[in-house]
Amino acid sequence: MKILLVSEYFPPKIFGGGEISAALLAKNLSREGIEVSVLTSHFNGLKKFEVKDGVKIYRRLKTGENPSSLVENLKRKLLFPYSLKKDLQKIAPNYDVIHFLNTTSIVSIKTNATKIATINSYGNFCPKSNLFYRDREICDGGCTVKKFILCILSSEYAGKVKLKRYLRYNPLFWLLSYWNYKRRKKNLKSIDKFIAISDFVKKQLLKEGISEKKIAKIPNLVEIKDTKEEYSLNKKGIIITYIGALEKIKGVSLLIKAFNEIPADATLLIVGDGSERENLEKLANKKVKFLGKINYKFMPSIYQQSDIIVLPSLWPEPLSRVLLEALYFGKPIVATNVGGNPECVIDGKNGFLVEPEIKEIKEKLDIPLEDSSLRERMGRESKKIFQERFKAEEVIEKILKVYKGD
Repeated sequence: MKILLVSEYFPPKIFGGGEISAALLAKNLSREGIEVSVLTSHFNGLKKFEVKDGVKIYRRLKTGENPSSLVENLKRKLLFPYSLKKDLQKIAPNYDVIHFLNTTSIVSIKTNATKIATINSYGNFCPKSNLFYRDREICDGGCTVKKFILCILSSEYAGKVKLKRYLRYNPLFWLLSYWNYKRRKKNLKSIDKFIAISDFVKKQLLKEGISEKKIAKIPNLVEIKDTKEEYSLNKKGIIITYIGALEKIKGVSLLIKAFNEIPADATLLIVGDGSERENLEKLANKKVKFLGKINYKFMPSIYQQSDIIVLPSLWPEPLSRVLLEALYFGKPIVATNVGGNPECVIDGKNGFLVEPEIKEIKEKLDIPLEDSSLRERMGRESKKIFQERFKAEEVIEKILKVYKGD
Protein backbone atom coordinates (compact mmCIF):
# COMPACT_ATOMS: atom_id res chain seq x y z
CA MET A 1 0.00 0.00 0.00
CA LYS A 2 1.35 3.40 -1.01
CA ILE A 3 0.18 6.35 1.07
CA LEU A 4 0.45 10.06 0.25
CA LEU A 5 0.01 12.44 3.18
CA VAL A 6 -0.90 16.00 2.20
CA SER A 7 -0.12 18.79 4.65
CA GLU A 8 0.21 22.50 3.93
CA TYR A 9 2.99 22.82 6.51
CA PHE A 10 5.39 20.14 7.71
CA PRO A 11 8.42 20.18 10.05
CA PRO A 12 10.70 22.03 10.34
CA LYS A 13 7.87 24.52 9.59
CA ILE A 14 5.80 24.15 12.77
CA PHE A 15 2.99 26.55 13.65
CA GLY A 16 0.88 24.28 15.85
CA GLY A 17 -0.12 20.75 16.73
CA GLY A 18 -1.14 19.90 13.17
CA GLU A 19 2.43 19.85 11.88
CA ILE A 20 3.61 17.77 14.85
CA SER A 21 0.77 15.29 14.25
CA ALA A 22 1.62 15.07 10.53
CA ALA A 23 5.26 14.22 11.22
CA LEU A 24 4.34 11.63 13.85
CA LEU A 25 1.87 9.93 11.53
CA ALA A 26 4.38 9.77 8.68
CA LYS A 27 7.09 8.32 10.92
CA ASN A 28 4.80 5.75 12.52
CA LEU A 29 3.38 4.58 9.20
CA SER A 30 6.93 4.09 7.93
CA ARG A 31 7.71 2.00 11.02
CA GLU A 32 4.81 -0.27 10.02
CA GLY A 33 6.60 -0.99 6.75
CA ILE A 34 4.24 1.16 4.68
CA GLU A 35 5.57 3.17 1.75
CA VAL A 36 4.65 6.71 2.75
CA SER A 37 5.27 10.07 1.10
CA VAL A 38 4.44 13.63 2.14
CA LEU A 39 3.39 16.45 -0.19
CA THR A 40 3.88 19.84 1.44
CA SER A 41 4.91 23.46 0.82
CA HIS A 42 8.39 24.66 -0.07
CA PHE A 43 10.23 27.45 1.72
CA ASN A 44 13.65 29.01 1.24
CA GLY A 45 16.41 27.04 2.94
CA LEU A 46 14.58 23.70 2.72
CA LYS A 47 15.26 20.88 0.27
CA LYS A 48 12.59 20.28 -2.36
CA PHE A 49 13.00 16.54 -1.79
CA GLU A 50 14.48 14.50 1.03
CA VAL A 51 14.00 11.19 2.81
CA LYS A 52 13.68 11.34 6.59
CA ASP A 53 12.72 8.50 8.97
CA GLY A 54 11.99 6.41 5.88
CA VAL A 55 9.50 9.00 4.58
CA LYS A 56 9.79 10.67 1.17
CA ILE A 57 9.10 14.40 1.58
CA TYR A 58 8.19 16.42 -1.50
CA ARG A 59 8.20 20.19 -0.91
CA ARG A 60 6.54 21.53 -4.05
CA LEU A 61 3.56 23.62 -3.00
CA LYS A 62 3.20 27.39 -2.71
CA THR A 63 1.56 29.09 0.25
CA GLY A 64 1.93 31.92 2.77
CA GLU A 65 5.00 31.99 5.00
CA ASN A 66 3.13 32.30 8.33
CA PRO A 67 -0.51 31.35 9.12
CA SER A 68 -0.41 33.66 12.16
CA SER A 69 -0.24 36.66 9.81
CA LEU A 70 -3.45 37.89 8.17
CA VAL A 71 -1.59 39.11 5.09
CA GLU A 72 0.10 35.73 4.70
CA ASN A 73 -3.27 34.06 5.24
CA LEU A 74 -4.64 35.98 2.28
CA LYS A 75 -1.74 34.63 0.21
CA ARG A 76 -2.60 31.14 1.39
CA LYS A 77 -6.20 31.47 0.28
CA LEU A 78 -5.16 32.65 -3.17
CA LEU A 79 -2.07 30.52 -3.85
CA PHE A 80 -2.32 27.24 -1.99
CA PRO A 81 -5.50 25.58 -3.39
CA TYR A 82 -4.38 26.03 -6.99
CA SER A 83 -0.80 25.00 -6.30
CA LEU A 84 -2.02 21.89 -4.50
CA LYS A 85 -4.51 20.84 -7.14
CA LYS A 86 -1.96 21.27 -9.92
CA ASP A 87 0.74 19.14 -8.25
CA LEU A 88 -1.59 16.59 -6.75
CA GLN A 89 -3.23 15.84 -10.08
CA LYS A 90 0.19 14.89 -11.46
CA ILE A 91 1.25 12.48 -8.72
CA ALA A 92 -2.09 11.08 -7.44
CA PRO A 93 -2.01 8.04 -9.81
CA ASN A 94 1.10 6.79 -7.99
CA TYR A 95 -0.75 6.17 -4.70
CA ASP A 96 -3.43 3.90 -3.26
CA VAL A 97 -4.50 6.35 -0.55
CA ILE A 98 -4.35 10.14 -0.40
CA HIS A 99 -4.73 11.41 3.14
CA PHE A 100 -5.42 15.12 3.57
CA LEU A 101 -4.15 15.95 7.05
CA ASN A 102 -5.85 19.30 7.66
CA THR A 103 -8.85 21.19 6.36
CA THR A 104 -6.75 23.67 4.37
CA SER A 105 -5.26 20.80 2.34
CA ILE A 106 -8.51 19.27 1.05
CA VAL A 107 -9.07 19.67 -2.69
CA SER A 108 -11.30 17.93 -5.18
CA ILE A 109 -9.45 15.87 -7.79
CA LYS A 110 -10.27 12.93 -10.04
CA THR A 111 -8.31 9.86 -8.97
CA ASN A 112 -8.77 6.14 -8.33
CA ALA A 113 -6.99 6.52 -4.97
CA THR A 114 -9.06 6.43 -1.81
CA LYS A 115 -9.35 9.99 -0.49
CA ILE A 116 -9.31 10.42 3.27
CA ALA A 117 -9.46 13.69 5.21
CA THR A 118 -8.60 14.34 8.83
CA ILE A 119 -10.87 17.11 10.11
CA ASN A 120 -8.99 18.92 12.85
CA SER A 121 -10.40 22.45 12.52
CA TYR A 122 -13.51 24.29 11.35
CA GLY A 123 -12.60 25.82 7.98
CA ASN A 124 -15.19 23.59 6.25
CA PHE A 125 -17.96 24.66 8.62
CA CYS A 126 -17.31 28.34 9.36
CA PRO A 127 -16.05 31.33 7.27
CA LYS A 128 -14.11 32.51 10.35
CA SER A 129 -12.77 28.98 10.90
CA ASN A 130 -13.47 28.98 14.64
CA LEU A 131 -17.23 28.35 15.11
CA PHE A 132 -17.29 31.24 17.58
CA TYR A 133 -20.27 33.43 16.72
CA ARG A 134 -19.51 37.14 17.23
CA ASP A 135 -16.72 36.02 19.58
CA ARG A 136 -19.43 35.42 22.22
CA GLU A 137 -20.92 31.96 21.81
CA ILE A 138 -20.34 28.65 20.08
CA CYS A 139 -22.06 28.66 16.70
CA ASP A 140 -24.77 26.09 16.05
CA GLY A 141 -23.52 25.64 12.50
CA GLY A 142 -24.60 26.77 9.06
CA CYS A 143 -23.72 30.22 7.76
CA THR A 144 -25.56 32.51 5.41
CA VAL A 145 -23.97 35.66 3.98
CA LYS A 146 -26.06 37.82 6.32
CA LYS A 147 -25.13 35.76 9.37
CA PHE A 148 -21.46 35.91 8.46
CA ILE A 149 -21.45 39.69 7.98
CA LEU A 150 -23.14 40.20 11.36
CA CYS A 151 -20.61 37.83 12.90
CA ILE A 152 -17.47 39.34 11.35
CA LEU A 153 -18.51 42.89 12.25
CA SER A 154 -18.74 41.84 15.91
CA SER A 155 -15.61 39.69 15.98
CA GLU A 156 -11.99 40.37 16.83
CA TYR A 157 -10.75 37.03 15.53
CA ALA A 158 -10.74 34.93 12.38
CA GLY A 159 -9.55 31.48 13.40
CA LYS A 160 -7.08 32.24 16.20
CA VAL A 161 -5.69 35.32 14.44
CA LYS A 162 -6.64 38.81 15.60
CA LEU A 163 -8.39 40.81 12.88
CA LYS A 164 -7.14 44.22 11.85
CA ARG A 165 -9.90 46.84 11.64
CA TYR A 166 -9.19 47.46 7.96
CA LEU A 167 -10.07 43.81 7.28
CA ARG A 168 -12.97 43.42 9.69
CA TYR A 169 -14.86 46.24 7.90
CA ASN A 170 -13.68 45.38 4.40
CA PRO A 171 -16.34 43.88 2.06
CA LEU A 172 -13.60 42.42 -0.16
CA PHE A 173 -12.25 40.48 2.82
CA TRP A 174 -15.77 39.30 3.64
CA LEU A 175 -16.22 38.11 0.06
CA LEU A 176 -12.92 36.25 -0.01
CA SER A 177 -13.53 34.60 3.39
CA TYR A 178 -17.05 33.50 2.52
CA TRP A 179 -16.02 32.26 -0.93
CA ASN A 180 -13.18 30.27 0.62
CA TYR A 181 -15.60 28.75 3.15
CA LYS A 182 -18.01 27.68 0.41
CA ARG A 183 -15.13 26.16 -1.58
CA ARG A 184 -13.92 24.16 1.41
CA LYS A 185 -17.45 23.05 2.22
CA LYS A 186 -17.95 21.85 -1.36
CA ASN A 187 -14.66 19.94 -1.28
CA LEU A 188 -16.04 17.67 1.47
CA LYS A 189 -18.19 15.98 -1.17
CA SER A 190 -15.11 14.59 -2.92
CA ILE A 191 -13.83 12.74 0.17
CA ASP A 192 -14.41 9.00 0.56
CA LYS A 193 -13.75 8.73 4.32
CA PHE A 194 -13.30 11.16 7.18
CA ILE A 195 -11.29 11.07 10.38
CA ALA A 196 -12.76 13.37 13.04
CA ILE A 197 -10.39 14.07 15.92
CA SER A 198 -13.19 14.43 18.51
CA ASP A 199 -16.91 13.90 19.02
CA PHE A 200 -17.46 17.64 18.67
CA VAL A 201 -15.79 17.65 15.24
CA LYS A 202 -17.76 14.55 14.25
CA LYS A 203 -21.01 16.37 15.06
CA GLN A 204 -20.05 19.16 12.66
CA LEU A 205 -19.56 16.62 9.87
CA LEU A 206 -22.93 15.04 10.61
CA LYS A 207 -24.54 18.50 10.44
CA GLU A 208 -23.10 18.83 6.94
CA GLY A 209 -24.96 15.68 5.90
CA ILE A 210 -21.93 13.38 5.91
CA SER A 211 -22.98 9.78 6.52
CA GLU A 212 -21.88 8.43 9.88
CA LYS A 213 -20.61 5.33 8.06
CA LYS A 214 -17.97 7.50 6.38
CA ILE A 215 -16.66 8.95 9.67
CA ALA A 216 -14.15 7.41 12.07
CA LYS A 217 -13.35 9.21 15.31
CA ILE A 218 -9.58 9.02 15.82
CA PRO A 219 -7.52 11.54 17.83
CA ASN A 220 -4.27 13.06 16.68
CA LEU A 221 -1.11 11.16 17.51
CA VAL A 222 0.80 12.07 20.64
CA GLU A 223 4.27 10.65 21.06
CA ILE A 224 6.53 12.52 23.46
CA LYS A 225 10.22 12.09 23.99
CA ASP A 226 10.97 12.58 27.67
CA THR A 227 14.09 14.59 26.95
CA LYS A 228 16.60 15.32 29.67
CA GLU A 229 16.51 19.03 28.80
CA GLU A 230 15.64 20.78 32.03
CA TYR A 231 13.96 24.17 32.30
CA SER A 232 14.69 25.72 35.68
CA LEU A 233 11.59 27.16 37.33
CA ASN A 234 12.99 27.62 40.84
CA LYS A 235 9.85 25.88 41.97
CA LYS A 236 8.18 27.17 45.11
CA GLY A 237 4.77 25.96 46.16
CA ILE A 238 2.21 24.60 43.72
CA ILE A 239 2.59 25.37 40.02
CA ILE A 240 -0.46 25.96 37.83
CA THR A 241 0.37 26.13 34.13
CA TYR A 242 -1.29 27.52 31.03
CA ILE A 243 0.25 26.64 27.65
CA GLY A 244 -0.93 28.29 24.46
CA ALA A 245 -1.49 31.49 22.53
CA LEU A 246 -2.12 34.72 24.45
CA GLU A 247 -5.30 35.75 22.68
CA LYS A 248 -8.73 36.74 24.02
CA ILE A 249 -10.47 33.68 22.64
CA LYS A 250 -8.15 31.48 24.73
CA GLY A 251 -9.64 32.88 27.97
CA VAL A 252 -6.30 33.58 29.67
CA SER A 253 -7.61 36.78 31.26
CA LEU A 254 -10.28 34.75 33.10
CA LEU A 255 -7.60 32.42 34.44
CA ILE A 256 -5.39 35.28 35.65
CA LYS A 257 -8.31 37.06 37.35
CA ALA A 258 -9.33 33.80 39.04
CA PHE A 259 -5.76 33.10 40.12
CA ASN A 260 -5.34 36.61 41.57
CA GLU A 261 -8.04 35.70 44.11
CA ILE A 262 -6.32 32.51 45.23
CA PRO A 263 -4.52 32.89 48.57
CA ALA A 264 -2.68 29.57 48.34
CA ASP A 265 1.10 29.34 48.01
CA ALA A 266 1.02 28.89 44.25
CA THR A 267 2.55 30.22 41.03
CA LEU A 268 0.77 30.59 37.70
CA LEU A 269 2.99 29.96 34.68
CA ILE A 270 1.94 31.42 31.34
CA VAL A 271 3.76 29.64 28.51
CA GLY A 272 3.27 31.20 25.09
CA ASP A 273 2.93 34.56 23.39
CA GLY A 274 0.39 36.60 21.48
CA SER A 275 -1.23 39.97 20.90
CA GLU A 276 -2.76 40.10 24.40
CA ARG A 277 0.46 39.61 26.36
CA GLU A 278 0.88 43.23 27.41
CA ASN A 279 -2.75 43.47 28.60
CA LEU A 280 -2.46 40.20 30.48
CA GLU A 281 0.73 41.31 32.22
CA LYS A 282 -1.13 44.36 33.51
CA LEU A 283 -3.83 42.10 34.98
CA ALA A 284 -1.40 39.73 36.72
CA ASN A 285 -0.08 39.85 40.26
CA LYS A 286 3.51 39.02 41.23
CA LYS A 287 2.79 35.30 41.44
CA VAL A 288 2.07 35.09 37.70
CA LYS A 289 5.16 34.34 35.61
CA PHE A 290 5.19 34.93 31.84
CA LEU A 291 7.70 32.59 30.17
CA GLY A 292 6.94 33.49 26.54
CA LYS A 293 7.51 30.94 23.78
CA ILE A 294 9.66 28.02 24.85
CA ASN A 295 11.58 25.59 22.67
CA TYR A 296 9.53 22.39 22.44
CA LYS A 297 12.45 20.34 23.77
CA PHE A 298 11.89 21.95 27.18
CA MET A 299 8.16 21.21 27.33
CA PRO A 300 8.52 17.80 29.04
CA SER A 301 10.38 19.59 31.84
CA ILE A 302 7.60 22.20 32.09
CA TYR A 303 4.90 19.53 32.32
CA GLN A 304 6.84 17.48 34.86
CA GLN A 305 7.28 20.47 37.18
CA SER A 306 3.64 21.56 36.87
CA ASP A 307 1.03 20.43 39.37
CA ILE A 308 -2.13 21.46 37.49
CA ILE A 309 -2.71 22.26 33.80
CA VAL A 310 -5.44 24.76 32.89
CA LEU A 311 -7.10 25.37 29.52
CA PRO A 312 -9.68 28.20 29.87
CA SER A 313 -10.59 28.52 26.17
CA LEU A 314 -13.70 30.43 25.17
CA TRP A 315 -13.81 29.09 21.61
CA PRO A 316 -14.49 25.36 21.03
CA GLU A 317 -11.02 23.83 20.62
CA PRO A 318 -11.37 20.77 18.33
CA LEU A 319 -9.02 18.68 20.53
CA SER A 320 -6.16 20.44 22.28
CA ARG A 321 -2.70 18.88 22.04
CA VAL A 322 -1.93 20.56 25.38
CA LEU A 323 -4.64 18.46 27.05
CA LEU A 324 -3.35 15.28 25.41
CA GLU A 325 0.15 16.04 26.65
CA ALA A 326 -1.19 16.83 30.13
CA LEU A 327 -2.79 13.36 30.17
CA TYR A 328 0.47 11.76 29.05
CA PHE A 329 2.38 13.41 31.90
CA GLY A 330 -0.33 12.50 34.40
CA LYS A 331 -1.52 15.96 35.41
CA PRO A 332 -4.84 17.12 36.90
CA ILE A 333 -6.64 19.37 34.42
CA VAL A 334 -9.07 22.25 34.76
CA ALA A 335 -10.63 23.08 31.37
CA THR A 336 -13.67 24.84 30.02
CA ASN A 337 -16.51 22.60 28.90
CA VAL A 338 -16.26 23.43 25.19
CA GLY A 339 -15.36 21.66 21.95
CA GLY A 340 -13.21 18.57 22.37
CA ASN A 341 -12.14 19.33 25.95
CA PRO A 342 -14.56 16.75 27.47
CA GLU A 343 -12.66 14.04 25.54
CA CYS A 344 -9.72 14.58 27.90
CA VAL A 345 -11.36 15.62 31.16
CA ILE A 346 -13.81 13.49 33.11
CA ASP A 347 -15.32 15.98 35.52
CA GLY A 348 -14.37 15.17 39.10
CA LYS A 349 -12.16 12.24 38.08
CA ASN A 350 -8.97 13.55 36.48
CA GLY A 351 -9.87 17.22 36.78
CA PHE A 352 -12.79 19.58 36.34
CA LEU A 353 -14.83 20.92 33.45
CA VAL A 354 -15.90 24.50 34.08
CA GLU A 355 -17.91 27.27 32.49
CA PRO A 356 -15.80 30.19 31.25
CA GLU A 357 -16.41 32.23 34.38
CA ILE A 358 -13.90 33.66 36.86
CA LYS A 359 -15.78 32.44 39.94
CA GLU A 360 -16.11 28.85 38.73
CA ILE A 361 -12.50 28.62 37.55
CA LYS A 362 -11.31 29.83 40.97
CA GLU A 363 -13.60 27.42 42.85
CA LYS A 364 -12.44 24.39 40.85
CA LEU A 365 -8.78 25.37 41.10
CA ASP A 366 -9.10 25.69 44.89
CA ILE A 367 -10.12 22.04 45.26
CA PRO A 368 -6.93 20.34 43.96
CA LEU A 369 -4.77 23.20 45.29
CA GLU A 370 -5.81 22.37 48.83
CA ASP A 371 -5.58 18.58 48.54
CA SER A 372 -2.28 16.99 47.48
CA SER A 373 -3.71 13.46 47.63
CA LEU A 374 -6.49 14.52 45.25
CA ARG A 375 -3.92 15.94 42.85
CA GLU A 376 -2.02 12.64 42.89
CA ARG A 377 -5.21 10.63 42.36
CA MET A 378 -6.35 12.84 39.49
CA GLY A 379 -2.88 12.60 37.95
CA ARG A 380 -3.10 8.80 37.99
CA GLU A 381 -6.51 8.99 36.32
CA SER A 382 -5.10 11.24 33.59
CA LYS A 383 -2.40 8.67 32.81
CA LYS A 384 -5.05 5.96 32.75
CA ILE A 385 -7.21 7.96 30.31
CA PHE A 386 -4.22 8.45 28.02
CA GLN A 387 -3.46 4.74 28.00
CA GLU A 388 -7.10 3.87 27.32
CA ARG A 389 -7.82 6.40 24.57
CA PHE A 390 -4.71 7.95 23.08
CA LYS A 391 -1.84 5.43 22.89
CA ALA A 392 0.08 5.87 19.64
CA GLU A 393 -0.05 2.17 18.71
CA GLU A 394 -3.85 2.10 18.96
CA VAL A 395 -4.27 5.33 17.03
CA ILE A 396 -2.11 3.97 14.20
CA GLU A 397 -4.06 0.70 14.21
CA LYS A 398 -7.34 2.61 13.78
CA ILE A 399 -5.93 4.72 10.96
CA LEU A 400 -4.68 1.62 9.14
CA LYS A 401 -8.18 0.13 9.35
CA VAL A 402 -9.55 3.25 7.65
CA TYR A 403 -6.92 2.95 4.92
CA LYS A 404 -7.82 -0.68 4.34
CA GLY A 405 -11.57 -0.01 4.37
CA ASP A 406 -12.24 -2.21 7.41
